[in-house]
Amino acid sequence: MNPILLGVLLFAAAILVTSVLAIRRQRRALGHEAPGWWMPLRSLRWSGALVASVVGPLLFAKMLVMVLALGSEVLLPAEGAGMMAGIGVAWLVLPMALLVIGTAALKLPAAADDRTLDTRDVIRLADGNEWSLLPLGVGLALGVSLLIGAALGVAMGTLAYLPLLPLGMALLVWISGRLAGRYQSLSPPG
Repeated sequence: MNPILLGVLLFAAAILVTSVLAIRRQRRALGHEAPGWWMPLRSLRWSGALVASVVGPLLFAKMLVMVLALGSEVLLPAEGAGMMAGIGVAWLVLPMALLVIGTAALKLPAAADDRTLDTRDVIRLADGNEWSLLPLGVGLALGVSLLIGAALGVAMGTLAYLPLLPLGMALLVWISGRLAGRYQSLSPPG
């Protein structure tokens, strides 16, 4: 089997298993009964919200840093100027990407609760409290990065990466519980 396809399948399987565990944890944190073992539509919505919330901002930040580094390398003839510009911008862009991840991840408890939040609802919900969501964004980015790294490492034939899968999954489930509590505190009463 193609290693990239195997990595994608392993990542998707890990995300789906994580969604089942995280949804149960989030529903309990929100005061609802935990669902049956697996609710396919809810798991797919939650998984899609996780991937969109984390991978999208990280890829955009990476692309922005890369474009600036390459542009600096072309425009500035000094040795390593592009690398230095890229590092400087990364220090500015990464916190913003993590902030966006933490804010966008408010869709996860909503998905676990069978509610739909669009981007305007999420921004309205987090208004004034965005920086309190930054640690949750860091945890989610780290958990998803562990899953991606583990899936690609195992797909390339290095089984030493296998322990990173349950570690990333456990981190995502734990962060999901914290995120549900934060979501509940930010939600208007009623």
